[in-house]
Amino acid sequence: MILDVLRWVGYGIITYFILMQLYLIFLGLMSAVAMRRTHHLNRFGRVGDMLSSQTSPPVSIVIPAYNEAMGIIESVRSMSIVGYPRFEIVVTNDGSTDETLQRLIDGFKLERVRIPYRPDIPTAPVRAIYRGRGSVDITVIDKENGGRADALNAGINAARYPYALCTDADVILDAKCLVSAMRRVVEDRQRTIAVGGNIRPLNGSKVELGHLIRSEVPKRLVPRMQVLEYVRTFLASRPAWSRMDALPLVSGAFGIWKRSAVIAVGGFTTGHMGEDMDLTMRLHRYHIDNKIPYRIVYEPSAVIWTEVPDTLRVLKRQRIRWHRGLMTAVRDFLPMTFNPKYGKVGMVTWAAMFLFEFLAPIIEFTGWFLIPLAFLLGALNVANLVAMLGLALGVGLMSSLLALLLDESFGYFNGPADTARLVVMAFIENLGLRQLTVAWRIRAIIGGKSTRTWGNMERKGVANLGLEG
Repeated sequence: MILDVLRWVGYGIITYFILMQLYLIFLGLMSAVAMRRTHHLNRFGRVGDMLSSQTSPPVSIVIPAYNEAMGIIESVRSMSIVGYPRFEIVVTNDGSTDETLQRLIDGFKLERVRIPYRPDIPTAPVRAIYRGRGSVDITVIDKENGGRADALNAGINAARYPYALCTDADVILDAKCLVSAMRRVVEDRQRTIAVGGNIRPLNGSKVELGHLIRSEVPKRLVPRMQVLEYVRTFLASRPAWSRMDALPLVSGAFGIWKRSAVIAVGGFTTGHMGEDMDLTMRLHRYHIDNKIPYRIVYEPSAVIWTEVPDTLRVLKRQRIRWHRGLMTAVRDFLPMTFNPKYGKVGMVTWAAMFLFEFLAPIIEFTGWFLIPLAFLLGALNVANLVAMLGLALGVGLMSSLLALLLDESFGYFNGPADTARLVVMAFIENLGLRQLTVAWRIRAIIGGKSTRTWGNMERKGVANLGLEG
């Protein structure tokens, strides 16, 4: 009896991972179809011409800043020359204890002003508002510390324009990212409430004065693994979810939000470790519950570059935080899971997030112990076990290679050496690195004080001349 149970559990765990990888391949193929439209628009579309005029929808670039004195000036300057005709920059100094505010005041000739501040979303107290006298249209909100979500809410309160690009102080915007993203708004301005962009790791690339000069695949293993993960996440799944009108996540590093829609749901949730996913899902729920037509879309050609963790120690903190955010979201939106009222969001994408993101580390971690035990007790046939494990790994490899093929259509990397590094990574990531991420996610589930803090990401910053990776 016990052997029968172990046999069915062992084969069930392997079957689960085969189904998960088959689902990812399906998403990759669907993403390929969706991206054909993107490439067609990039080549033949005239939306960019329309967006180059003064009739384009204006955008507020909202940047939360906490102790960013080292690179805040270079970051804002790099964003100030993004290729878009009508935008402003709103920086929220979230109670920094370093010279962030003074650097902004000196760098952009800021003056304290008395202008109307609409507290549409409650935030920590605002101490002062500054406006620039130079060529950069910049507003700086100085407030007491309240966290990233609170700082974003204050920036959205102060934004003058109907759309807000929420990003970070340590990213590099591609020159055409705003045009690429806002054309999705222009397609259907009435219904479009959010547009997500394509986040790419910056490590190993050449950076000068806050601008990307040359993109390269990192030589170091830890950031290179993340390049492969980001490619899978942003090119092999999100275009498919967007095509289904069921995108469950607009990433916090690049998300364009309709200001009125964000205010309607109360803004970002303060203290949430996955505030971007939380806001995306609350927008879905709010519009479906109130029968308001809407759409949340993803644009793969709207690219920004960000520094990812360079060491296992920092990566561990990030992954624990991400999974804690997912756990909170799963709890908060459990009533939407497999609920036909919420259409493809509840029945497909959020159901898949529950099955293949939330449950995956639990099932895999369980398999580490039960499958060897079942094998040692003779519950599993050797030939069947090897065949199923080979199928699971093979299908997973196909999913990664498909994602890399989609990435090649954009041509971000130069030469066969970069491609070879990522292909090798696809073959070796299951030899320890992925298992580490599973262990960290289990650590997040177990909990404890160390899993409830943000931690320091220890970034080098885009102000440096280059990043070794």
